[in-house]
Amino acid sequence: MNSDSISTDTTYQASIPVFNDSTSIIQDTVTLPEKPKYAIIWAIIAPNSDSVLTKENMSRYQSIGSDVIEMTDVSEDARYKKMDEFEKTLYKDGAVPTGMNIRKRKILVFDSYAEASKQREEFIK
Repeated sequence: MNSDSISTDTTYQASIPVFNDSTSIIQDTVTLPEKPKYAIIWAIIAPNSDSVLTKENMSRYQSIGSDVIEMTDVSEDARYKKMDEFEKTLYKDGAVPTGMNIRKRKILVFDSYAEASKQREEFIK
């Protein structure tokens, strides 16, 4: 036998691919959109002369609330952004009288529109 020759095996083992039922391993990767939450924002408007908000001075304060707001992102950043937008709107629309400022604001988030609307109703009574 010549040392330069290469011996090749002429028999090949047939490889038969095995196919799994692909539907059994595919998982549902469709993500449903997050269910929205509903929020209301409240602001307390007080005279600039009141350095501290007190119960004694409560009669001089005004409270104002937003409409119900639909939110898909309820992270802390998103909540503060909504409060900032509400505050800007109040100043822009002239809802804050001269000599007064927004001194406190709060956002309340609910799972349903009805819950948010009922809470808003309680505040405006």
